[in-house]
Amino acid sequence: MMRFQDSQTHANLQTAYENELSAAARYRLAATQARQEGQISVSGSFLIMSRHAMTHAALWQKRLLNGTCPNTMQNLRDAAQGEFGQWTWKYTSFAKTARQEGYGDLADLFERLAEIACYHNVCLCRLADDLAGERMYHREEDAVWLCLACGYAHTGPAAPSQCPVCAKPKGWFEAMGEGFE
Repeated sequence: MMRFQDSQTHANLQTAYENELSAAARYRLAATQARQEGQISVSGSFLIMSRHAMTHAALWQKRLLNGTCPNTMQNLRDAAQGEFGQWTWKYTSFAKTARQEGYGDLADLFERLAEIACYHNVCLCRLADDLAGERMYHREEDAVWLCLACGYAHTGPAAPSQCPVCAKPKGWFEAMGEGFE
C-alpha cells in the first residue's frame, strides 16, 4: 500500500480542509452582509454554518496531521511565517502584476495589505516570544491585566492565576494596551 501522504485520499482531505476553511470565511462575510441588510436571522444562520465549517475543517486537519493538532506556539510560528510570505513576496508580486496590467488601484491595495501583513508578522512573533519567555503573563513592573471574559481589571506585575469574578484561568488575561488591536 502507498504512503498515505502520496495517496489521492490525502489530496482529497487537503482539498476538503481548504474548502471548509474557505466556506467558513465566505459564510462570515455573508453574515455581515445580511446583518447590514437587516436580515438578522439569516445572518445568524450564516454564522452557525461558519462555525460548522470550522468544526469540519478541524476534523480534516486532525486527520491530515495523524490525530494531532499544532499547539499554540506552533500555530503562532506558522501564522508568522504565513504573514511573512504575504508581506515579503506574495502581495508585493501581486501588486507588481496589477500595476503592469494597469490596475493601479488594486496594486495600491495589495501594497497596503502587505504592510498589514508585516504588522501581523511582528505581532505574531512578539506573541510567540512572550509566550516562550513567560512574558505573556508577567512584567517587571505593574501592569493592568484585563480579563477578556468578564472585564475584571487587576493591577500588578502578573496576571492572577484565576479571575476572582468569573473564575477563568490566567490565559484569559491580557496586559492592557499590549493586545492585538
